[in-house]
Parts: sequence; C-alpha cells; structure tokens
Amino acid sequence: MSVELKIKWEGTAPGLAEKRLSLSAFGESLTLLLTGLRRIATNVVGEAFEDRPPRGRFANAAKRLDIEIKELVKESSGFDGIITVATPPGDTLPLLDLAVSAGTQLLDALDSESRGVAKNASIRNYLRSLPIGITQQNYWLRQNGTILKHVSFGETALPDLPVDLPYVAEYFGNIIGVGFEPGRPEVKMKTEAGSVTFAATSQQVDSALLLRHTKVRAVTVVQGNSHRLIILQDADLPLNSSTREAAIYERWQGALKRLAQ
Repeated sequence: MSVELKIKWEGTAPGLAEKRLSLSAFGESLTLLLTGLRRIATNVVGEAFEDRPPRGRFANAAKRLDIEIKELVKESSGFDGIITVATPPGDTLPLLDLAVSAGTQLLDALDSESRGVAKNASIRNYLRSLPIGITQQNYWLRQNGTILKHVSFGETALPDLPVDLPYVAEYFGNIIGVGFEPGRPEVKMKTEAGSVTFAATSQQVDSALLLRHTKVRAVTVVQGNSHRLIILQDADLPLNSSTREAAIYERWQGALKRLAQ
C-alpha cells in the first residue's frame, strides 16, 4: 500500500499567488527535504537491526527512498506525492514499513523544529532554505486513504543552538608533520585514534622538529574543528605548569625586589 505525502504552502513566496510551484524558489528545499527523509530512514533501519549493523540491500534501503510527485495542489501551491522505496527486481525488504516509519518521524521533526525544539538538523536546514514569504505550511501523511499524521504551522521559530564552547584537550602520540611560515604554522600528530593537526606558533613548530623521534604530549584548546596548541613536550616528563604565585613572582620579581629595598 502506497504512503502519500501531501505538502501545501501558502503566502507570498514566488509562484504561490499564481498557484504554481517555482523550481527556482523551492528546488533546493525539496532536495534537502529528501535528504532529511533518507537520513531519518537510515536511523530507522539501524534501530530495527539493533546490535547487528544492516548490510547489503538492507543498508541501502534508505538510500533508495524517494518522493514522487503525482500532482500539484490546486488551491495554493505544493504537491501530492508518494514516498517510495525502489526495490530491485527479485529483491525483498525485511518486515519493516520504512515509508510509514520514516514519513511519520519526518512530520514529527517538522513539528518540533517549527516550534524551536531541536530534533533533526537536516529538517532544520530544509525549513531554513524555504523562500521568504511563506505564511502557512501543512504536511499530511496518508496510507490507503487514512491520515496517519498531519502537521500545520505558520511562522517558524527555529532553534538557535549554542556556539561550541572552547575546552582543553590532551593528546599523546608522535609528530608526523609540521607547517612553516609563510604558510600556516602547524603541527601534525598521529595518535591512537588517528591524526590531528594543531595550529601552532613558529617556536612550537621548532620544538616539534626536535621532538619528532619522541612520543609527545600535546595540550590544546579545542573549539569546533579548530585545535590551538598550548603545550608540546616529551610525554615522559611531568606536565609543565606553574602556580599562580610562581607566575606572579616571575613577572614582577624585579619590582618586588626594588620595593623590598
């Protein structure tokens, strides 16, 4: 039994007043909507197999999910479509109604994201990509004439996620590369988890060259995908750190001596 997805947009976005669907205005959004549906389906398949990762045709089922447009919505703009899974001849899928499960979770994500509740980044990207001027959105999921779910909302309040806060991280490994000025000074290290590149100063690059045959410890500040090197030293040595009192004395010892005279 086919699973139908109906979408209706209202407002002043390009084409809506003329009851037409503009590919220029909605093309990217529809692609992002399909991407979001497939990612949701991938999670559905993964959860269905629990601790046994799906392989072969089961693993590819989500990638074969599609939205096929039957006709445009006449009263405004949008479309009536069908969620399909392209199954090769002679192939079968497990007892899993992927179109229903993925479609239901798609509408759940649309409802949550429209109210500012973070649930699915792909669906958030879809909503952000929609053209300016949409005042009302409706989504229906139906099967065999029965409405499985209906979501309706006007102006969206998409969630603003906090910016990644910086934190200190420690790495152990071996130096496998450096970068010099006039390029970007950097140090590349191989750890048990893989390789990582740190932004560094010229002095730290020089230190890395001296330590290239030694297992090293790197202390860095991480923010997003950026790693800024703070300390680079032999891994067998205790971490070089100073107390607040020692740091103050080293900086102001001259003034303190003069005041003591």
